[in-house]
Amino acid sequence: MHPIYVVYGTESFNTEELAERTGEALSALGLPVPVKVVDMDDFDCDLLPSLHTLLVLTSTYGNGDPPSNAEALHSHLMKAAPPLPGLRFAVCGLGDSVYPHFAQCGKDFDRRLGELGATRIVDRQDCDVDYDAPWAAWMGRVKAALPRLTWGPASAVVVAAQEAPREKPAEVASRRNPYLAVVRENRVLTGAGSSKEVRHVALEVPATIALQPGDSVGIWASNDPGLVAEVLERTALSAIASVQIGDTTLPLGDALSHRLDLATVDPRLLALAAEAAPSSVFGIMGLDAGLRQAFVARHHVVDVLSQVTARPTAQALVDALRPLAPRLYSLASSRLAHPDTVDLLVAVVRYDLSGRPRTGVFSGQISARTAVGDRLPLYVHPSPGFRLCEDDRPIILIGPGTGVAPFRAFLQERAARKAKGPAWLFFGERNAATDFHYAAEWRAWLAAGQLARLDTAFSRDSAEKVYVQHRMAAAGAELHAWLGRGAALYVCGDARHMAADVHAALKLILRQADGLDDAGAEQALTALEAAGRYQRDVY
Repeated sequence: MHPIYVVYGTESFNTEELAERTGEALSALGLPVPVKVVDMDDFDCDLLPSLHTLLVLTSTYGNGDPPSNAEALHSHLMKAAPPLPGLRFAVCGLGDSVYPHFAQCGKDFDRRLGELGATRIVDRQDCDVDYDAPWAAWMGRVKAALPRLTWGPASAVVVAAQEAPREKPAEVASRRNPYLAVVRENRVLTGAGSSKEVRHVALEVPATIALQPGDSVGIWASNDPGLVAEVLERTALSAIASVQIGDTTLPLGDALSHRLDLATVDPRLLALAAEAAPSSVFGIMGLDAGLRQAFVARHHVVDVLSQVTARPTAQALVDALRPLAPRLYSLASSRLAHPDTVDLLVAVVRYDLSGRPRTGVFSGQISARTAVGDRLPLYVHPSPGFRLCEDDRPIILIGPGTGVAPFRAFLQERAARKAKGPAWLFFGERNAATDFHYAAEWRAWLAAGQLARLDTAFSRDSAEKVYVQHRMAAAGAELHAWLGRGAALYVCGDARHMAADVHAALKLILRQADGLDDAGAEQALTALEAAGRYQRDVY
């Protein structure tokens, strides 16, 4: 019989977890067909014309792009897939509604499969960051619809694919086959007395690994050994206990160090805690989604384990933890200027949670446990929606904080190409004396004419806080004139506040200069975006 294929695209592994749960739910229906849950990176696109049922679960990355493991299937469907009239499908897309292209990758899959003649089993479901309830609703509709479908015999193509999966060639610097890059520089960029720590990291990456300005690299980070030791102590488990993750058997200590998320509390861990102590706070939370969500926001994995006296088995613990997601960083250098190295700009994340200090996974590793000469596993994450325009076109770059990283790459690239188009940079941070990242380089480009204008906003250097959107508003007439000359706008950085504030400032400038109402200004920005002249890489 034709199998049901559940394929997933993921960057942070939330979608992988939902795909596994989808597969389990479908298998429990007792349908007369097997269920196959497949990473999109492992899916054979040539099978599509022979399939009958396909469920797609995917996240969205950056500016509406597919996650890295979904790129091949996404590209095949958009450019090379034949008509698929015999296929029936359903799509569940994950995203964050604060981003301008909310759940866009799921929308792309759903639209394109429909255009190719495939039949929807149920309507597409878009899930925000709190994805459990909408996914469950979608799953309920799928479970109700599938038993009413007809199921024919399997084709020889599908059976052959099940019996002998096609081996994919190894790919250097891919998510599955990362490149071990040597650390050449790892230094603090912020000045003494800064209220934050930002580091410049240079990695040795050969020119044969293709990267373009605007792209990111994914880093497979490792957990703090002290935190791993604490988890082992709290659970009274041995680091050499054998556990299974997917098809891989490995020691528990290695799994906790390199494969599992020790920060984000998964609902499965709360369920494990509730099972061990039904009358505890975990048992009570099991009845209230709001309580669970509030608890997860305030606690890490070790906080849960510290409140559970019953000891789980090693495999039960592993099964209750999320996979450790890679950390993505924008390329902060041009391969034309520096063909054998890749520069990154890393803000070290430090905060207090439930009465104890915490650090970011990779930023904590790079700040305290990574020396020059060490190696870091990385892969290329292309960003096709965030690309430099023609050399002669003016560019306006808006990048507060570490959002300025790709614009350093842009200007290095333009300098190497001797591009004639003028560039205007808006940069913002807390204090000019300590937080003006790469200040000497921007000033050198200004002196050389590579940078036509530099506007800065240092929010804590004045009584009234000033941000990049305020500088944009003050220069609104000139900014509008640049747009009139065909300039392309680029925005990089925080999605939740900065990107929205910058977007509002741009609308205000258009309203004042062109006499537009709010809807008209929004349409004008949408037109710029469609023309590739308004690109955002926000996170």
